Amino acid sequence: MAGAKEMRTMENDNSGFASRSTTDAKIWVKYGDEMMTKGQVDKALEFYDRALESTSTHTQTQAWHSKANALDALGRYNDAIQCYDSALKCDPDDAECWFNKGLTYKKMGRLDEGAVCINKGVQIAMGR
Repeated sequence: MAGAKEMRTMENDNSGFASRSTTDAKIWVKYGDEMMTKGQVDKALEFYDRALESTSTHTQTQAWHSKANALDALGRYNDAIQCYDSALKCDPDDAECWFNKGLTYKKMGRLDEGAVCINKGVQIAMGR
């Protein structure tokens, strides 16, 4: 997690967020995750978008997945599905992402698609 002082700086200075330079996009995912725990979903989305500027496949997978979770929390299910799909393009063996995508489909009333995704996630997690 980000340090308390650094998080306060980021929360209180939105212009600092826009101009802050870093090559390690993982920190942006962490900032986004911290905002999610505080219920500040819109701010979390900003951090996840910043992380998506990374060229690291692993970091992009994390950022797409986290962004999808945030969009799901906002009830923006179609957008969430698109982000889960982007994460799965980076890492098709991300069991948790498949599972979360399935839960989002369930919320949309698309139970068959949800079951397929959830089952795929379980199979991956069990090593099948």
